[in-house]
Amino acid sequence: MSNTTNFSYLNINQTYEIIEIIDSYMIVILYIIGMIGAILNIITLRQKEIRCHPCSVYFLFSSIVDFCIMNINILLEIIIIFNPFIFNLIYSTLFWCKIGNYITFILPCLSSSYIIFASIDRYLVSSLNQAVRKWSNLKITRIVIIVTPIIWALLGLYIPITNNLVSDPRITNTQCIAQTNSAVIFSIIGEFIFILFNGAIAPLLLCIFGLLILYDKKKSRQRVLAQQQNRNNFNRISNVANRQNKHMITMLLVQVSLTIIFNIPNIVIYMINYFNMKSYCLMPLLILIIFNTIGRWFHYMNYCKTFYINTLTSSLFRKSLRKQYQHIKHHRIIITITTIFPINRNIG
Repeated sequence: MSNTTNFSYLNINQTYEIIEIIDSYMIVILYIIGMIGAILNIITLRQKEIRCHPCSVYFLFSSIVDFCIMNINILLEIIIIFNPFIFNLIYSTLFWCKIGNYITFILPCLSSSYIIFASIDRYLVSSLNQAVRKWSNLKITRIVIIVTPIIWALLGLYIPITNNLVSDPRITNTQCIAQTNSAVIFSIIGEFIFILFNGAIAPLLLCIFGLLILYDKKKSRQRVLAQQQNRNNFNRISNVANRQNKHMITMLLVQVSLTIIFNIPNIVIYMINYFNMKSYCLMPLLILIIFNTIGRWFHYMNYCKTFYINTLTSSLFRKSLRKQYQHIKHHRIIITITTIFPINRNIG
């Protein structure tokens, strides 16, 4: 019996080591893919023909937030894997305890919020009601862009106020914890809000507005078919269809679908931890470790996917990306020619 148990523990340890190796490479791959995607997304969405749509403004700021997440959350995780010493230096500071945790609370919530507002905007645009469509405009978008981070900053304000470094007699390092009993309650509520919003509320809202967009598109299509005989009515409905910005809607719907799928493992893991459903038997524990690792990959994929979805689903986005590439290429050629054949401005 003892030999069997030792053998099982040996298999579990070997499997866990393999998972750690795969995880270290996967995190680096996600970081590289995410950084390239975020940078190209920001460059493309800044183009005039795209940024005139309120939805694209939300996409732009979501990409900026994703870029920050890449360089804070994922980059720090890579440092943890490959250089634990630097990790200890960063995480043992009071600055990280208060400000670092504060930022890592705000950024994912901001990213989810901007995607939700993008889906709300596309729902407004897809409506056949002209009064509803008027709510989709750049003025309201700018207000939402500014107000949203302020709200999340206020909701997460308990972190820098209550968190502090405390020495633990059981270990040599200090721990970042909430110091008072009331602070612990705020910390638990804050963590619950964070997981609930990103894991359940955001996917639910994205699902609801995604279905509403599809319903409005179906109604619009039926209305077009019913009035095809009347050219004036057909032109009017066609103009409505143009305002719906089909490229943006397609980009959004695909992104919404993948966001919901990628968030499922996170909410399952949270429910297991919250209701203390962990098993300490070897095989279920190993399965939980594997599922937890894959769930973390899916969570980070949420912040890596936007550019690749936009490129695959929208010819407008691809056209703008090619235009930007040609502009950069042309600019580099001019710089090269100017460097090789400098213009003598003193002639004449």
